[in-house]
Amino acid sequence: MHQLIKISALILLSATVAQAAPTKDRHDEYKVRIYNHCQLVSEHKMTAQQIEAYQRLMQQEQVMHKLERPINAIEPQMDKLTDQMEQVSELAIQETEDTLHINKSYLRQQEQIAQQIEQLVEQHRADFEALEKQGEKIAAVADDFEQQLRPLTEGVEHDNIQIISPDKAADSYRCYSSL
Repeated sequence: MHQLIKISALILLSATVAQAAPTKDRHDEYKVRIYNHCQLVSEHKMTAQQIEAYQRLMQQEQVMHKLERPINAIEPQMDKLTDQMEQVSELAIQETEDTLHINKSYLRQQEQIAQQIEQLVEQHRADFEALEKQGEKIAAVADDFEQQLRPLTEGVEHDNIQIISPDKAADSYRCYSSL
């Protein structure tokens, strides 16, 4: 029984050490691959600063995806209204080489649809503003990340950069070249 307790304690200690150390161990899993015309030009292990900037960028991206949900939810309704607006606009003004015919009934329908679009946008104004602010945050974090990668890319002709992380396997890269 005493031996079982020692083994359990050792297993628990090993698990604790393994959980406490993954940040260092996992740093080796972060790499930057630089490509030019679908050809690997260079590969580098990421520094702690680069990893931190990358992780901040991924966190901001997750926030953006969360903020996009309400907008994505109204997208079908907005598409439907936009399609209706286009159809009514075509009917509202009929033009030939010699005449211009304006149908006021369709113009009124056009105004009603425009009001519906405005109301929908107004109802989600806070969502749009939050997206805009988040876009600015992402841009700032992306600039920082780009600055962190600049030493790896300066003087290197490239058209694509791939980040490999514990969450993103190296084999997920697909190259699409117009060559």
